[in-house]
Amino acid sequence: MKSINAGTGTVCLIGNPTVYSLSPIIHNYGFGLHNINSVYVAHTVEDNYVKEAIYGIKALNYVGCNVTYPHKTNVIPFLDELTSEARLIGAVNTIKNENGKLVGYNTDGLGFVEGLKNRGFDLNNKNICIIGAGGAARSIVVSLIKEFDCNVTICNRNIGTAADIMNTLNIDGLPGRITACITPSQLKALCDINVFINCTPVGMSPNEDFIPFEDELVLDESMLVCDLIYKPYETKLLKKAKDMGCDVHYGLDMLIFQAIIAFKIWTGKDLPYEQLELLLKRQIY
Repeated sequence: MKSINAGTGTVCLIGNPTVYSLSPIIHNYGFGLHNINSVYVAHTVEDNYVKEAIYGIKALNYVGCNVTYPHKTNVIPFLDELTSEARLIGAVNTIKNENGKLVGYNTDGLGFVEGLKNRGFDLNNKNICIIGAGGAARSIVVSLIKEFDCNVTICNRNIGTAADIMNTLNIDGLPGRITACITPSQLKALCDINVFINCTPVGMSPNEDFIPFEDELVLDESMLVCDLIYKPYETKLLKKAKDMGCDVHYGLDMLIFQAIIAFKIWTGKDLPYEQLELLLKRQIY
C-alpha cells in the first residue's frame, strides 16, 4: 500500500452509487506510475448533499474530482467556471481545483474522439447516425461536431429530446453539423450513413442479448459501428457488425481516454493507453 502522509493530495469521485467505479484503479495506478503523492477515493453522495460535497472540494483543498451519475448536471450551479464543452453538453464529469476556483470539464465526448483517433478512424466528411439522445449522446455529438467536418443524424424514440440537442448545438463556426432527427421507424430509410454510434445502454451486461432498434437498424460492410458500452467488451451489436465485415470500435476505449484526459487536467501528466487497457481488461473481464 502506498504511503499516505500530511502532504498527500486527494482526488475523489462523487456519485451514487460509486462502489463499482473503476476510476480509483485507473487514477491510483497513474499516481503510482508518476510517483505523485496523491490518492483517489470514491464518495457516495446523496442528492441533498451535492452542494456540500462540491463546496467540500474547495474547503478541504482537494486536487479535484470526477462526477458520475446522477450528479453530472446538478453540480454545475456550485462551480466557478465551465469549459466550452461542459457548457454545451450541460454536464460535468471532471472538476479541477485551481487555487480555490472550481472549473468543470466534460471528458466523455473528448475521450470518445481520442479513442477513434488512436485507432486511426477519421470521421471528416462522414455521415454519422447517433443512437440515443441522453447525456452520453449529447457529449458525443458536441465533440464530434467540434472535431470533424461531419453530418450527424440523431435517432431517438422521443423526437423532441433529439430536436432539443439539434436546436442547442447547431452553432455557426463549428466544423460539423446536426442535419436531422429521426425516430427508429425511419432508420431503414437512411441513405449514405458511414458511422453508427450506440449511445444507449441497450446491450449492456446483464442484458447482453439485445441490439438497439434491431428490427430497424440496417448495416453494411462499409460502415464503422461504435458502442459506448464496455461490459461486455464486444456487445451483440458489435459482434453482428464485425461478422458482416464492418469496422468496429469498442466502448472500453472511451472509458480509458476520458480518464487519461482527466488525469492530465489534474496533474499535467500522461497515462499510457496500452497499460491501462491491460489493467482494465484484467479487472473487468
